[in-house]
Amino acid sequence: MGKYVSFETFRERVTPTKLMNLANVPESEQESFTETLLSRAEAVVESFASVRYAIPLPDDNMVEEWVLRIAEYELYKRGPGTNVPEKIRESYQDTMERLADLAAGRLQLATDPLPSSDRGKSIDIPPHETYFDAESMRSY
Repeated sequence: MGKYVSFETFRERVTPTKLMNLANVPESEQESFTETLLSRAEAVVESFASVRYAIPLPDDNMVEEWVLRIAEYELYKRGPGTNVPEKIRESYQDTMERLADLAAGRLQLATDPLPSSDRGKSIDIPPHETYFDAESMRSY
């Protein structure tokens, strides 16, 4: 079973009929074939993500979607005639761009903690002290 995507999830996405036609393996071997496909897709995602994240990655919907897109593309590439539909190819290319952005730090996973910032924090000012009065501002 994959770390991020199960056989059942992938099978639902591509439909059992397309999986059978594109994988071109006996039904008894489909699950094993799909697990290999998903493992390879997960390795691609993890290779980009490992630049900034500990592996395995936390549960994240985007990680799941990236794995599905890569595995789906690889499945279509394997199919008869190696004709990958344009929408699958574009989805794959978009995924590879997002993964490059992730590795470069231009994108972060939704599970990332927000970066700390001093903006928006309040400070306490003692009520009885005067910071700007005629005496302290005389040299300005």
